Amino acid sequence: MSVFVRRAQYPHVKAPFYPPFGHLQSARGQKTNTGAVVVSALAALTPIGNGCDEFARGLREGRDGVDAISGFDASRHRIRRAAEVTWKLPADSPYSRATEMALAVMAEAMAGARLSTQRYDPRIGVILASNQAGMYATATEYQELSHPYRTAAFASNRTARVLDGAPTATLDLIMARLGAAGPSLNISTACSAGLHALGMAYHMVRRGEVDAVVIVAVEVLTEAALAGFGVLRALTNGAGPRPFDLGRDGTILGEGAAAMIIEPIHSAWYRNATIHAEIAGYGSSTDAVHMTRPDAAGSVRAMRDALGSTSTDDVDWIKAHGTGTPANDSAEAAAIHQVFGERAASIPVTSMKATLGHSLGASGVVEAVGTILSMNGGFIPPTLNVTQVDPACDLDVVAGPSRSHRGATVLANAFGFGGNNASILFRSVN
Repeated sequence: MSVFVRRAQYPHVKAPFYPPFGHLQSARGQKTNTGAVVVSALAALTPIGNGCDEFARGLREGRDGVDAISGFDASRHRIRRAAEVTWKLPADSPYSRATEMALAVMAEAMAGARLSTQRYDPRIGVILASNQAGMYATATEYQELSHPYRTAAFASNRTARVLDGAPTATLDLIMARLGAAGPSLNISTACSAGLHALGMAYHMVRRGEVDAVVIVAVEVLTEAALAGFGVLRALTNGAGPRPFDLGRDGTILGEGAAAMIIEPIHSAWYRNATIHAEIAGYGSSTDAVHMTRPDAAGSVRAMRDALGSTSTDDVDWIKAHGTGTPANDSAEAAAIHQVFGERAASIPVTSMKATLGHSLGASGVVEAVGTILSMNGGFIPPTLNVTQVDPACDLDVVAGPSRSHRGATVLANAFGFGGNNASILFRSVN
């Protein structure tokens, strides 16, 4: 449950005070080597459960979040199934559903990390991972929203809704709510956006450029996205995706929101905050080959860069991108074989796309939260709908029920259209 309160609506309610950022610097703005970079908060709204406890339970139980589309009339589309989040826009909200979901997970993460901001702090950064945010939801209502302007009527009460039409607007609202005045970035590199956001936060904190980065990811299901992926023939005709399966024929769209707070380990220790995981490495690359057909060489570079000096023998399991499309899964499997060699066929691999759908720009962060929850819960979530692993992939795909496994080091992949690749190495601190 979110603790976020609109102060304008409830001026008598005081926000909780937690220690501010900045105690690692001897002088404000001085850059320091912060050492280990950790995740001190997690929050999520997903098709299989809202909140981290319910999300983790859904992953462990192998829940299927895919169902008939209810958010809009999909009857004229070939594909009428997706993975939607059960979460309603507050009745009095001036913003889009996407923006309110982003604000909700942001507030939940801040509360979970025992942090608050009391002023405009230039040492707090925010990165939003989203391709659409509230853009298309707002576009469909634009004629109504712009009517007062076209008739020379005063429309200040509609300003917020009109401006909430792009990811940058959602980002600006997050910064304002936080009181954060540090770096603000919107990453929209298709399906790899979430892990690119984590990687950029990792480098910013590691270099001491900021005291912390609040990462927020959000994507809502839109008819435009459904139509676009339908035209590309990237969506399955079946009940759901079948990642790495011999009969795979496409992915399924989803939606979700998630937030993480990234900071130096000493900062989290200082507040006695929960340290969920360490970010131990990040890799990024671009195939520069084809808009929709991935090339394994690019994925190999991203994974190897994320591993850095970590031995491939130390990786306990892999959270694959695993869309369930023929080309993506084949390329990712080939890349895993190139990176892990003889061990590739025996290292556990799982994909969350069959469970959560593909939430595009938000998927990297949503699945990263799921990865960390699984690591700390001592299990690997199953890859749903897999009946026979494609021999050409030759991977130990975790199918059927979840697998008990105490993983200390996990590699997470996210590969997007245009050959945008990102990999993150998570390490357990428990």
